[in-house]
Amino acid sequence: MATDAGFFSGWLQKLRQGWQRPAEPLDAAETAGTTTGGGSEQEPVVVWEAANRMEAQIVQGRLESEGIPAIIRGEALGTIYGLTTGELAASKVLVPAPLAERARSILAEESAWDEGDDGRADV
Repeated sequence: MATDAGFFSGWLQKLRQGWQRPAEPLDAAETAGTTTGGGSEQEPVVVWEAANRMEAQIVQGRLESEGIPAIIRGEALGTIYGLTTGELAASKVLVPAPLAERARSILAEESAWDEGDDGRADV
């Protein structure tokens, strides 16, 4: 199938002519509201630095069980290659800024583990 090369060059020229740069560059405060869904008060805050993605998933699950939305940020290569140690394996757990203090207090609490019950039935 042959294409007309003149069509694409003419189309690109029309595209360039129609596109204009903004008169003044936007500052970070203006763009934050439009690109992330909120201002700086809604920006994610790091509440936990995990050694690896597995640890971060446990922390994320703990926070989400308390009703706090959490996301994990880390290097993709660590996940792809299954790394569990080192800088590429490290992950961070982030929550919305208004919930950061509550999240930190939840993570600081000690979990009550019943060490006598291992989940197996006595035979």
